[in-house]
Amino acid sequence: MNPYKSIIAAAVVATLPLAAFASDKDKTAGTSTSSQFSALDTNRDGRLSPAEAAKDTKVVFSTADKNGDGYLDSTEYTHLDSSTESMPTHPATEKPPQ
Repeated sequence: MNPYKSIIAAAVVATLPLAAFASDKDKTAGTSTSSQFSALDTNRDGRLSPAEAAKDTKVVFSTADKNGDGYLDSTEYTHLDSSTESMPTHPATEKPPQ
């Protein structure tokens, strides 16, 4: 076997466990977000009112409510969690990126 093919094969085999680890991390993050949403949804109607969402300091309700219905559904909350770095906690006090 060509030595280059051996090196490539070894690299592929060495990275396979990393792919499995990344997959497990994604599953854990989704479960965590789901449990956070359930904990905030105190009336169990499947959506967060502004009062319920206010308990999570990461939520900027006006930005997170993508469809403008006045509530956050689980999809909007999940997208919020995946983009928390880009959403300011306090928009009036945050400095814009330079």
